[in-house]
Amino acid sequence: MLAQVVNFGLVFWAIYLLAAKPLSKLVKDRTEEITTGLENAKKAEKEIADANIKKGEIVREAKNDAKKILDASHADGKEVIKEAKEKADVEKEEIIRQAKLDALKEKKSAEEEVRREAALLVKDGVKKVVEGYVAAGKGDELIKAMIK
Repeated sequence: MLAQVVNFGLVFWAIYLLAAKPLSKLVKDRTEEITTGLENAKKAEKEIADANIKKGEIVREAKNDAKKILDASHADGKEVIKEAKEKADVEKEEIIRQAKLDALKEKKSAEEEVRREAALLVKDGVKKVVEGYVAAGKGDELIKAMIK
């Protein structure tokens, strides 16, 4: 029986050295690997949650910036329209003023033309009257009347 106990001890020790020790080391390494993987997974989940929070903040900021840009562009557009209207009003007034000046010039030109035509008509009329008096022999009377 003592031989069997010694035999059992030798076999137990041989199995322990050859199988149990490497197997326990393999189980320990695998446990550490699984534990590390679980910790990394937890860290990754936390980082994903943080990234989602940051993404939400970035999206909100982008929306706010976009709204500000749109508001600014609307304001700029309104300002451009206002300036264009003011410029159009100024140009309209200038065109009206210029049209009035042109009308006055045209009126003065027409009045001058009428005066010239009237002077020619009066001259022609006087010439015909004087020629009629001279032809009728009344030229001396006309000259005396003009001198008076």
